[in-house]
Amino acid sequence: MNIRPARITKVLPDSIGAEIGFDVGDAIVSINGMRPRDLIDYQFLCADEFLELEVLDEKGKTHQIEIEKDYDDDLGLEFETALFDGLIQCNNRCPFCFIDQQPPDKRSSLYFKDDDYRLSFLYGSYLTLTNLSQREWDRIEQMRLSPLYVSVHATEPEVRIRLLKNQRAGEILGHIKWFQERRLQIHAQVVVCPGINDGVHLEQTLRDLASFHTSDFPAVASVAVVPVGLTRFRPQEDELIPVTREKAQEVIFQVRKLQQELKVSCGSNCVWLADEWFLIAGEELPCEAEYEDYPQIDNGVGSIRFFIKQFTQTAQELLPKKVEPKN
Repeated sequence: MNIRPARITKVLPDSIGAEIGFDVGDAIVSINGMRPRDLIDYQFLCADEFLELEVLDEKGKTHQIEIEKDYDDDLGLEFETALFDGLIQCNNRCPFCFIDQQPPDKRSSLYFKDDDYRLSFLYGSYLTLTNLSQREWDRIEQMRLSPLYVSVHATEPEVRIRLLKNQRAGEILGHIKWFQERRLQIHAQVVVCPGINDGVHLEQTLRDLASFHTSDFPAVASVAVVPVGLTRFRPQEDELIPVTREKAQEVIFQVRKLQQELKVSCGSNCVWLADEWFLIAGEELPCEAEYEDYPQIDNGVGSIRFFIKQFTQTAQELLPKKVEPKN
């Protein structure tokens, strides 16, 4: 594993790092003798009250720096990347992958397929859990990296394998049980592909996921149901069908019926429909109360309703009640 020094891109004013004299371009090699793999390691190691840092400056000179501070005090440093050992790449071949649907001849970073649990923990990006070694599973458990955001799509092994084109994809229910046994959480998403994981398969998936939304600490904290997005640049013969208005109406009816059941059995909802379903179906968005605390807003669940709420509040506070016409 090639761990690069963590290169600093910003030193926050009035921070410990500024007081010590860190400069943009400096790089942290080790903290208390440990080389951090990523921002998670860095934050964990920097929580101590006494730090011994090995730092490499822009001229290539190594410095040993000792820092005494209060426990959990931040150094005020920002880095060029959250991962110092490189991204963990995706090992699936999902036909609906947005990377494969990008237009050609754009910047190279747009075509890089990552499936990294660390980005999921830090930034809420979705991963599939199909490429984790035992070492990474152990790290998730030991460092309590929760919640993670997981692309489930289907819980029936044969259906998920068909979608991800990966035999390890069929292990998803075992993976969720692993989180449950360790009192760790996930937020799940299901990208609905008509003719593959809709209908009875969607019903099975949502009921399976809802079965983990029990007890005082549910392993599945929330589920977002999202329509597949297709572009004109997608691969030929990918067996995907666009979501029609009729299909959107069907999925809305199906999921809302299940939501009513869950509110009775669980006391709250754990399954939400992305805003796109209502736009495609030409139906009204749910009221604000239905989104509870917006657990999937970054996945497009309730983002329009939340925007309307914020706009209305801002308009009431800042816009004049009446505009007088000019003479």
